[in-house]
Amino acid sequence: MKNIRNRSIIIFFITVFFICGIFFFIHQFINNANFWAMSPANKHFSETNLSCYGKILDRNDTILAYSEENKRIYHQDPNVRKAVLHTVGDNNSHIATSIQNLFRDELSNYNFIFGVNTPDFLKQNKNIKLTIDSNICKYALSTLTPYKGAICIYNYKTGEIICMVSSPTFDPYHPEVIFNDKTGFYEGAYINRAISASYAPGSVFKIVTTAAGLDNFDDLDFKTYSCQQTKFINNKKISCMGSHHNINLKNAMMKSCNIYFADLAVDLGKNAMTKTANLLCFNRTFKFDRIETKKSYYNVQTADDYDLGWSGVGQYNNLLNPMHSLILMGAIANSGTAVLPHIIMNIYTDNSFNTQDYLKNLSYESLLNENTANKIKEFMRYNVTENYGESMFAGLNVCAKTGTAEVGDNKKPHGWMVGFSDNAKTPLAFSVIVENSGFGSQFAGPIASKVLKFAVQSLK
Repeated sequence: MKNIRNRSIIIFFITVFFICGIFFFIHQFINNANFWAMSPANKHFSETNLSCYGKILDRNDTILAYSEENKRIYHQDPNVRKAVLHTVGDNNSHIATSIQNLFRDELSNYNFIFGVNTPDFLKQNKNIKLTIDSNICKYALSTLTPYKGAICIYNYKTGEIICMVSSPTFDPYHPEVIFNDKTGFYEGAYINRAISASYAPGSVFKIVTTAAGLDNFDDLDFKTYSCQQTKFINNKKISCMGSHHNINLKNAMMKSCNIYFADLAVDLGKNAMTKTANLLCFNRTFKFDRIETKKSYYNVQTADDYDLGWSGVGQYNNLLNPMHSLILMGAIANSGTAVLPHIIMNIYTDNSFNTQDYLKNLSYESLLNENTANKIKEFMRYNVTENYGESMFAGLNVCAKTGTAEVGDNKKPHGWMVGFSDNAKTPLAFSVIVENSGFGSQFAGPIASKVLKFAVQSLK
């Protein structure tokens, strides 16, 4: 009797688990069937699914992609196709963060009952309108070529991404062009560097060190450090581009003094630096419109004072994602609170039924307290007026910071420029990263200037 009872208990639990498993499968099927069916891994379907996709348009209703006669058709201008490739996507769904990949169920008219084979009389062709301006993207890519890198511009009041380009890129009609026969790879052309890459930030990170200093030292405006071009910490050298003698924070930011920010980071200590970096969203991702950014990275737990000093300068093992830097600029421009970016304006059918407006509900994230943000804004404005030159962004009241990030292996450093227009009529923030180019002020700066001016003119 005891054995029968034990067997009955076992059978009872197996039955319960089996029933629970069935309900779990049904739940997963209802919620995820579209992703399973439309996954690029589903070769039975993914090789032909583009032929039934709806339209993708830019903010000006320029059609970037549509389907006709069982073919996917892209913009007629090859330079536009290349510029928006990483946003729109390719025929093989190789670009993971593209709209054609992430919104494939909406674009394909996927129906839970009929799958992708919905009868014509029941179809409601869904189209996606983006926030980007394809003409600005085209111009931005022309300024970045032939370098690798990324350019991002967004409206820090509305969160609309106006421009997002990544290089290298390719024409979706001719993907074989960028294939490198020597390495056997596409040289990273499938990666949207604005979203899915992170780089040594160089002096751009001095904004983070400044925020940490302002939050922890009440007298930082009056605190000076002595820069004699070189400094030894733990018998190892930290170097600077100039000899700035006794220098305060405002001028140290303007002259991008390495010694000042190394000393400041050491005085702050690991915990204060880490706390501020985490508050500014390092070591985490951002998610918007189903897109997930690559993490920026800051970790000094095993660093000695020498490494901690270099981390305050923006070297050591620091990494910064371009989209994260754009969000950080938005936070400073908005006195501490960032409007998170969006690239989807709305999703709609040809008869305007069932419209989804993605810009109605903005997402916000508080990164800095108001006093700290406004002080950094003041310093970044001083950078432009006293260093880069007001003519670089004439009439736009731009606040900016450049960065030159050493990458080793005898390669040229990456050039950065980040900033924003502190002007109610042109609330645009920007981030430019140019790989292995040289000084940020010499390479990223002129690109940022050209693209921002072009964007302002185009958006009038």
